[in-house]
Amino acid sequence: MKNIKKSISIVIFVGAILSTFAQETVVTSDLEQWTSLSISKKINKHWKLSLDQEFRLNHNASEFNIYFTDLGVDYKINKYFSLGANYRFYQNKNNDNVFVTQHRWSTDLKYKQDIGRFEFGYRLRFQNKDEDFYTSDTGNNLYNLRNKFSAEYNIRNCKIDPFFSTELYRTINSTTDTELSKLRWTLGLEYSIKKIGDIELYYRMDNELNLSYDKTTHIIGVGYKYSF
Repeated sequence: MKNIKKSISIVIFVGAILSTFAQETVVTSDLEQWTSLSISKKINKHWKLSLDQEFRLNHNASEFNIYFTDLGVDYKINKYFSLGANYRFYQNKNNDNVFVTQHRWSTDLKYKQDIGRFEFGYRLRFQNKDEDFYTSDTGNNLYNLRNKFSAEYNIRNCKIDPFFSTELYRTINSTTDTELSKLRWTLGLEYSIKKIGDIELYYRMDNELNLSYDKTTHIIGVGYKYSF
């Protein structure tokens, strides 16, 4: 009888350990696929309007996860600096696999500089994060400060241009509480077709930081851009 009780105790103890381990085993890596369509209209030498539509798949690019429409306006100060503002309306699938309507706005300060056949850029973006205007729950109404550095190279007599960027996210929880939350790397190619537009193909890696666990998301993206 004592041996039976001892065996039961061991089984319960081992089960508790395995249960705890199972709870701590979370998804730390995923593959996503992003597809985007972008149209921009230059009003004059200073003002430009843009409209973007994007669709995203997650869970190893097998499930439809997010789609959004982004409306933006840019003001060119001079050949180096410009200002921008964007509003995003999107549907984001929550943990119950239900699409939830959310909103996001952002403001940008942009700088670009051509050196030889390189174009270097910097963008400082301030944005809110996944806000739902129709509820009183403000738990997700945080803010991000994003610093993005980019470089593009124009290959002589070639319609394909490689580009690279890195972006650092800092989440602002309050006036005194901020933390690094994400590091994003992008490497891609842009193919220009005269009078038709530009096609982008890129690989992106998102490293989410300062969570109870760190998560890496690998992203394969394809986009089409048309300007007129």
